Amino acid sequence: MRKREGLVDAWGGIVAGVAGGLAWAVAAPAGAAAVPIGVGVAVAVYGVKVAAGALARRGMREPGAGELPQPERGSPADIWQGRALRAIRDLHELAHSQPDAPPLLRSVDDGARQAEDQVRRLAGQAAAVTRATYRIPTPRLADERARLAASVETAGSAELREEHRRSLRSVEEQLAAADRLASARDTLVARLQSTALGLEGLVARATEVLALSASAGAGTATDRIAGLAAELDGLRAGLAETEELSRRVLDRG
Repeated sequence: MRKREGLVDAWGGIVAGVAGGLAWAVAAPAGAAAVPIGVGVAVAVYGVKVAAGALARRGMREPGAGELPQPERGSPADIWQGRALRAIRDLHELAHSQPDAPPLLRSVDDGARQAEDQVRRLAGQAAAVTRATYRIPTPRLADERARLAASVETAGSAELREEHRRSLRSVEEQLAAADRLASARDTLVARLQSTALGLEGLVARATEVLALSASAGAGTATDRIAGLAAELDGLRAGLAETEELSRRVLDRG
């Protein structure tokens, strides 16, 4: 269906028709050759328009069934996800940068790799919640709440007052849902931020451990890496907890 929509482009047809007409007008002195020239230009322009549209749609792919959307480029979720993933890559490079790196550092790398999927899911949930907030027209509903509250007070009959109250309750329920979604979004982004900063801290301390391992001895390095592994476990547990909370919000929404 989408492919067919890409081929049927009204504006593309108009632009192609105009371009073909101009080409025909320019080539008109050539006589009979002007018509095929105009048609050829129109077809070429339309083909370019369709191809460009297809490329644009490919770059804005909608999530499939069961998939979470990607955060909007430049959004807080996108920024913190990017920093977290870069820190995970840095940990991986550190763990494999030296042949004599403490073996326990590899386990930190394995834990970070497992956290990568959690980070991506959390960023996807933040994107999904953000999209859900866009569907609720909060400013308009706030205006309607004020108007309906005034109508309840000035209603001329009990029946009319009850109708206004019913409408007011509906508006308030929608605004409450918007508040829950906004709170869930902020929580998700805050967790992504703390995770990214925590992972960056792990990178700094892992770098220090590698530098010290050559001079301070393997025992000291092992103790410090064990502390890094415990901190990473805490980050992953926090990710899992936040992910479960946001999943319940999305299911309820």
